[in-house]
Amino acid sequence: MGYLVKAGLGLVLFFGAIVVFNVKLIELMEAGTCASGNTAFEIARPCPEGTVTNILLVTASIFAGLIGAGIFAFRGDPPWGRRERSTGLLGLGAFAWGLFFTSTAVAMLYTGFSNDTVGPDGELAGKIVGFTFLLMGAPVLLLALWNQVRSMGSPRDESPAGAAGPAGMGGFGGILGTMNRGSAGKAGGAAGGDAIGRIERLQKLRESGAITDAEFNKEKAKILAEQ
Repeated sequence: MGYLVKAGLGLVLFFGAIVVFNVKLIELMEAGTCASGNTAFEIARPCPEGTVTNILLVTASIFAGLIGAGIFAFRGDPPWGRRERSTGLLGLGAFAWGLFFTSTAVAMLYTGFSNDTVGPDGELAGKIVGFTFLLMGAPVLLLALWNQVRSMGSPRDESPAGAAGPAGMGGFGGILGTMNRGSAGKAGGAAGGDAIGRIERLQKLRESGAITDAEFNKEKAKILAEQ
């Protein structure tokens, strides 16, 4: 239950913050350059009513989006089993970054090029912000999506955390350690059959992409040397 609540609340906050941010930013673009309040000089263009509120909502939506992303990231495991964690530089954090900047860029560019109610100053600001945010967000979003799609087809590491092998080998070291422990103590004729089985398991790991060709050849040589 906690997983679903956190996941739902996090998504609502994050996507809601993006919508509020873009809507209120467009309204500020339509207002353009303006001034308000008691000043010593004459105000040529007073700010429309609600400008201060829009500025506050734009600021608050940024924090709301960060909070929503944090809640979703720490939602835990679902009741039906463990979920795969997104790791590396192109995880869910990169996806959230790319989605925010790309969606804002699209909104700004669309408003800057097609909204007739936006003045020249707001139109210029929208185009500058739009192209800048597009460069900041689109490449990251595409790479994050590619990483997510690629990770769906990669084999899942089911080895326990304590089974990690030498530094730099990670889960592969744990797999080999389990194989070696399972085959310890066997001798004579059984050793030959066990060696074949171990090599076959190594071959499956290589075919699934869990180990490289160099790692396969190295471990195969070790197994053959034991015979």
